[in-house]
Amino acid sequence: MSNEDYDANKLFEAGGILLFFDVPLNSEFGIDYNCWKTAENFRGVKMIPPGVHFIYFSVADKYGNIGIRNGFFHNFNLQQIVAKKWNAQNESIEDYILSEDQSKNFIERKREYDKFLGAYPYEEYKRWVSLTNFINKDLIDHLEPENKIITSGSSLIGKKFSITRKRGEIKQKEEIFKIPSDLKEAEKRLPEMEHEKFTNIRFTKIPEEIFQSGTNPLEITAHFIDMSQKLELFLNSQNNELKCSEPMNILGELQFAFICFLIGHVYDALEQWKLLINLVCNSESFIRKYPNLFIQFIQVLYFQLKEMPEDFFTDIITSNNFLVVNLHNFFDNIKSVVDESIDDANEDFLKLNEKCTKFKNYLQEKFDFDFEQEPDEYAPVVCEDVN
Repeated sequence: MSNEDYDANKLFEAGGILLFFDVPLNSEFGIDYNCWKTAENFRGVKMIPPGVHFIYFSVADKYGNIGIRNGFFHNFNLQQIVAKKWNAQNESIEDYILSEDQSKNFIERKREYDKFLGAYPYEEYKRWVSLTNFINKDLIDHLEPENKIITSGSSLIGKKFSITRKRGEIKQKEEIFKIPSDLKEAEKRLPEMEHEKFTNIRFTKIPEEIFQSGTNPLEITAHFIDMSQKLELFLNSQNNELKCSEPMNILGELQFAFICFLIGHVYDALEQWKLLINLVCNSESFIRKYPNLFIQFIQVLYFQLKEMPEDFFTDIITSNNFLVVNLHNFFDNIKSVVDESIDDANEDFLKLNEKCTKFKNYLQEKFDFDFEQEPDEYAPVVCEDVN
């Protein structure tokens, strides 16, 4: 069944169902772009189109205060039933395993449960697909935390330590229990904190700069101006972990990071998103190798910027001219590659140039970006040989 074939009747029979039990009253619950407050009879969502979705929730306490946001990605199959429950004691979401009899009973009496399930707002589905079309199940399995829950609140634990009983350090041990003399001393005594590893999103690491002995300054400068080698190393690392060879997976990770920070409220995801934007925008040589990757990158970024809230965009994305600088370089790189190949009449390059021109015009009209003036204060520093 294609996306165009969906309607309310077909989705009622073929769409997925998310059952969610024991959710506290007046909590926030959402799927993709849609968010509601839970009522007394809330039990989940029906008529979910097949494909990747992001389910999230923020539990309310007895005073009505909303807590941190927790969420998870799931790739729904036709007629799939996914059941979850809220564990109030552990304050965590857990799988609720339906027995074969329970599943059969639910399917037979589906219409009786109808009033307890909210309908997926299908009118928003195309918007959602435009933001997730490169995310697949393998990528979700690779990137999601080990506990499969994406949380807006950092899960921190104190590093383990022991108080020594060696004679020479007894005095130090005793001082730990004394009242600190000032704020600086108090801060020094705070335990070192670290992320619980099983709660971290497992983003692909951006390769560090490693230069061999004897690399001359001009080569170092060229490496920072054109990040194609770093991009290739990133894709190789990503493909090795995913056990495939697909350059478009970087776009899937870009979309994954975008959803995690825009809807999941995860700050680390914003940082990964910015790193990936910087990497793709500054890889001129790679454009010649995979022009279609950059055609699709323009499409992905267009929909992301289109959906970004204005206040968020102004406060975060335009700070330090992040987007203007990177997109200025991106458009210059594409122009350089297209000008070089103008006699070849390569269809991919012609299409890339057309997409680039339209995207540039859109950004200038929508956000008043100026791509004509060189952003001198962010120009790369050229290394010189002092010998």
